[in-house]
Amino acid sequence: MARLDLKIVNGHLATTAGVFPVEIGIKEGKIASIGEWGGLTDADEIMEAKDKIVLPGGVDTHVHSTDPPLDFDLTSQAGALGGVTTIVDMPFQRPLTTDPASFDIKFNSINPKAYVDFALWGTCTRENVKTIVPLKEKGVVGYKLVMQDSVAGIMPHHNDGVMCEALEEVKKTGLFATIHAENQDIIRYLERKLKEEGREDPRAFLDNHPLISELEAIHRIIFIAEYIGARIHIAHCGIGEGIDLVTQARKDGQPVTVETCIHYLVLDDSVFDEKGVFPKISPPLRDRRHVEMMWERIGKGLVDNVSSDHVPYRLDFKRGNIWEASAGAGGIQTLFPLLITEGVHKRRIDLPQLVKVMSEGPAKVCGLYPKKGSALVGGDADFAIFDLKQVKEVKVEDQVGLEWSLYEGMKVVYPDTVLVRGRPIVQGGEIVGEAGYGELCVPEKSHQKSH
Repeated sequence: MARLDLKIVNGHLATTAGVFPVEIGIKEGKIASIGEWGGLTDADEIMEAKDKIVLPGGVDTHVHSTDPPLDFDLTSQAGALGGVTTIVDMPFQRPLTTDPASFDIKFNSINPKAYVDFALWGTCTRENVKTIVPLKEKGVVGYKLVMQDSVAGIMPHHNDGVMCEALEEVKKTGLFATIHAENQDIIRYLERKLKEEGREDPRAFLDNHPLISELEAIHRIIFIAEYIGARIHIAHCGIGEGIDLVTQARKDGQPVTVETCIHYLVLDDSVFDEKGVFPKISPPLRDRRHVEMMWERIGKGLVDNVSSDHVPYRLDFKRGNIWEASAGAGGIQTLFPLLITEGVHKRRIDLPQLVKVMSEGPAKVCGLYPKKGSALVGGDADFAIFDLKQVKEVKVEDQVGLEWSLYEGMKVVYPDTVLVRGRPIVQGGEIVGEAGYGELCVPEKSHQKSH
C-alpha cells in the first residue's frame, strides 16, 4: 500500500457497530485504511490518540448562521470547536434561498468563510413554488417548509394548499422536505387571546404553543405527505408523542424521518423562571417528562439525528417582553459536547448511539452518507477526537460568535482535535484551520452543477 499522509494511532474508534482499538490511515483527505494497532503502513505524519475516543465528525443539519451577510466564519469556527465537521445551513436569511440566483448569493457569501464543510437547504414561498426543482440542480440537500410563521417574520408559513403544491414539486426531485410542524391557527388564536389578557410574562409563550399545536401539525403533515408520496423530515421535535407518530408512519412504510435538538434533551420549561425570555425557542421547551421521553426514544433508535437549531442572536434580539423577543438560541459549539456529558456520561446512550444521531444519522437524512458521517474506507476523513475525562464548564466567553448561552455553567467535553478531510481544523482545543477551506457538500445522487 502507498505511504499514508496521516495515521491516527492508539485510539479507540467509535462507530454505530461498536468501539474498536484501531489505527486510521488517511490519504488525500480520504479514509484509506483502518486496521489493528501497529498494522497499517507508514505515514508522513503520526497523530497520537492514546486514551482518546475517535468519532466520525458531527453533521449538524439545522443551523441558521445568519449568513449572508456576516456570520458563517464564526458559526463554522464554533462548529469545529464542538466537533461538527459538516454544517447544513438553513435558507431563511435574506435573500431566502428560493431559486438558483439566491443559492449562488448564499454560496458565494459563505464559501470563503467556511472552516468546515457545508451544505445548503432550499425553500420556497407561496409565489415561487416552481423554483423547487431548479434548486436541486444547484445542489441543495432538501427543502425547508414551515407550517407556522417563523424566523423573525422572515418566512411566512406554508398553508395546506401551498404545502401540497410544494410537496408535489419536492417529490419530483427525489429529495425531501424538512418541516417546522406547528399549527398556525391554534398559535395565532392563542396569541391574540393572551395579549388581550395582558400576558407578557415568559410563560405566556408556553401557553401560546400547547402540545396539541405541535402534535396536530406532525399528524397532519404525515398524512399530507403520505397522500402525495413525498419524503419528509420532521424538524426540531421535542415531544415523545411526535416521535411516536413518526415511528408508526415508518412501520406503515412511509419515508419519514425525525430530528430532535440538544435543548430538548438538556433543558425543560422551568428555565423560563430563571432565564426569562432567553429560552424562547419554537417549538417551545416542554416539561421534564418530555426530556426523559426524548432520551428514551433516542436510546431505542427512534430518532434519526440531534441538531443544534443554532441561531447566534445578539443580546438585543432578546430584549423586551416575551412577544418582542426573537425565538432561537445559539448552540452548535456545545451540541456534541453536551451529548457526551448528558448522554454518554449519564448512561442514557452509548457511544454507538451517539455516532448514530450525531454523524451517521444526519448524513443519511441529507444524502451525504457515506462521504460524510461515516468511518468507512473511501469516506472523507472527518474526525473529532475526544478525551472523555476532560470535563469543562460552558462559559460564554468561550463561545465563538455568541454573547449569551442557555448552557452557561453546564458540564461538557470538547474535542481536543478535529479533522476535516484529513486536515486539522482544531488542535489542542484551538482553531488552527483557515477560512475558505470548507467545501460545499451535495447529496450523493444529486445532479448538481459544480461551483
